[in-house]
Amino acid sequence: MTTRTAFALIIGGAAVAVLGVVVSFVYLLQPWRTCSDDTSPAACPMLPEDATVLAVALVVTVLAAAVAVVGLVLRKR
Repeated sequence: MTTRTAFALIIGGAAVAVLGVVVSFVYLLQPWRTCSDDTSPAACPMLPEDATVLAVALVVTVLAAAVAVVGLVLRKR
């Protein structure tokens, strides 16, 4: 692979990983959720659809971080 491809893997993987972390954090806190018995939205139970989005965001974060690491390894060669 060329240096340009390795650099694209690093930048792309890191950008997608950061986006995945942000989405995961927002879905973990759930600022849009309101509960009748509690004042904190993070204490409300998570809906199945929210849990699916959170799981996908976490998987994408891990895979994107792996792509960035592969780009770093290829760049060192």
